[in-house]
Amino acid sequence: MTCPTPRRTQRRAYLAVVVVGMLSLMFTAGTATARTVVASNRQATLAFGVHLPGAPELGTTSLAQLELTLRRRIAIVNWYEQWGGSEKTANVSWLDAVSASGRIPLLTWEPWAPPAGNVPTPGVTAEQPEFRLGAIAGGKYDAYISSFARALAAWGRPVYLRPMHEMNGTWYPWGGTVNGNSPRDFRRAWRHLHDIFVRVGATNVRWVFCVNADDVPASNRFERYYPGGRYVDVLALDGYNWGKGFPQYGGWRTFDEIFHASYTRLASLGSQPIWITEVASADEGGSKASWVRDMFDVASTPRYSRLRALVWFDVDKERDWRATSSGTAAAAFSSTG
Repeated sequence: MTCPTPRRTQRRAYLAVVVVGMLSLMFTAGTATARTVVASNRQATLAFGVHLPGAPELGTTSLAQLELTLRRRIAIVNWYEQWGGSEKTANVSWLDAVSASGRIPLLTWEPWAPPAGNVPTPGVTAEQPEFRLGAIAGGKYDAYISSFARALAAWGRPVYLRPMHEMNGTWYPWGGTVNGNSPRDFRRAWRHLHDIFVRVGATNVRWVFCVNADDVPASNRFERYYPGGRYVDVLALDGYNWGKGFPQYGGWRTFDEIFHASYTRLASLGSQPIWITEVASADEGGSKASWVRDMFDVASTPRYSRLRALVWFDVDKERDWRATSSGTAAAAFSSTG
């Protein structure tokens, strides 16, 4: 959807909002006192982000257009870089683009060679022996990891790094029950990554430990993968309302039904701020617009008092997850009433 270029006054307003938002986000990441925000002000402290295909690889114009359409500030940009992709180190130009637009970079770092369409499939895409966790922990990729870490260190500004997300599932090669892995292997691999970054001076990196909201299988509890508080700056969850077309993934579920039980478990692991780094809803099975409004309302209640960010997965993929899948859905994101 094409939207007009914001006027200069709009740009000034957005700049003021993002400065406040970034200060709030950094403040809450490092202090306990910020967690005493009263419920009536909770939506103002919740940063909103997106993963939008092409951003920041093709620039940030599409982010500005989406922001105008949704009438909600996009403060965080999530994107994905694969170890088996064409990029051999961190792409600093992408970080520059996000930073120049006044947004926070959230870089999801994936040790795999993704399939065509980049669609992970349980029991299929996880079997990539070259990316076993034991190989990562054992030093096979140290040259690549060190190069990546040095690039981020040289960039110098805060960047949120989300490596090996959803490890309590069965669709990625770093999953703890597939590809010859174990939860212990995951903890070893995570600490190995972290230690290399510390060694090269990449202290500007914030480490995001992200689990799937549903353990797959149910016995594969995400607590087994936690590498320890000294290795994690943000605790995070991914979860989706798959709608009636996917009863095997829970069917139509509310935001609270998807997240609250796992949020409570995650909060018990440590005192770090909590983000939801992937969230979206299908259209089939209910009102997506109502679902979105409920998400913002419920996420702002004391049930989620440590939640600091919601990052929407804005992709037409397994479902049409996009915020703009309908006009009513897009209007539900508005923060201006």
